[in-house]
Amino acid sequence: MSPHATAAPRRAFPNGVYCPVTTPFDDQGELDLANFAKQIVRIAKAGAGLVVMGTNGEANHLSDEERSSLIRTARTALDQNGFSEKPILAGTGTGSAHQTIKLCNQAKEAGADYAIVIAPGYFNFAIGKNRDAIKEFFVDVLDASPIPIMIYNFPGAASGIDLDSDILLELAEHKNCFGVKLTCGAIAKGHRIAAYTQTPAYLERHGGAFQVHPGFSEYLLPALTSRHTGCITGCGDVIPKTIVKLYKTSTAFLETGDLKLLEEARKIQDIVTFAEWAIIKGGIPGTKYALDHFVEKGLGGNSRKPIPAVDAATKESIEKNLKAAVAFENSLP
Repeated sequence: MSPHATAAPRRAFPNGVYCPVTTPFDDQGELDLANFAKQIVRIAKAGAGLVVMGTNGEANHLSDEERSSLIRTARTALDQNGFSEKPILAGTGTGSAHQTIKLCNQAKEAGADYAIVIAPGYFNFAIGKNRDAIKEFFVDVLDASPIPIMIYNFPGAASGIDLDSDILLELAEHKNCFGVKLTCGAIAKGHRIAAYTQTPAYLERHGGAFQVHPGFSEYLLPALTSRHTGCITGCGDVIPKTIVKLYKTSTAFLETGDLKLLEEARKIQDIVTFAEWAIIKGGIPGTKYALDHFVEKGLGGNSRKPIPAVDAATKESIEKNLKAAVAFENSLP
């Protein structure tokens, strides 16, 4: 493991709820930066953090220039609306270490504070069972990136590559690795990583806190009891205030032991769990439709093919299954 010095971001990355912001495209398939900026500010006002160009942001559909444009737009929108302290976590993972490192440098120049990198799934047939090759990819990126890296474990978007807790803990020893996002649904994996990285010995050795985030909010309360530090959730695009309230109520219970807070957290978790399932089933088209239908027309916008336009069945499901959650969201200050 290379003794790379920790890349020092300007902004802290606090525990909490983070939203992978959707990227709206207009009818000609071009970036709709105005609506993107609106959604950035909306999420920030809800108290959530921001992930730009995650899976929800259709990063693979973007040119290098468009990636930088989104980061610059997000940074400007935050700074101009009183959120200059909010960090930006930018998706930079690609099929090669070389291009991923290039995008990490580009992301920093555009205004990102941190990067999130997924396993290089395209060549799964060649490297999927080669543990050393996968580890070497991440070590090369961690060594060269000018901003700290969160490792993104999402087998569904990486041709089935599923990083286990052993390799993630080895990579967590790198001083430029500041966290993991687990969109594998493995709460026990997260618990092992969190328990290991929250020991005094690790914290002293690593020089800072380590983030462990499930890629969903549908089990945020159980995840927080299992030492996770927050979540990164696409459901937060639609109901960010609700998920932030769930996080705050859950952590307040864990800090105080007040069973009334636990019961309140359970009730909010019930709302979120059903809402997230509707979002998961609807996918990116459903998420964008939910924004257009419940929040503001154009906020979701179109997607780039091969992602299809939202169909009638998905619209019906979103309208029916998110109605209660959106009502609760709108009741919050």
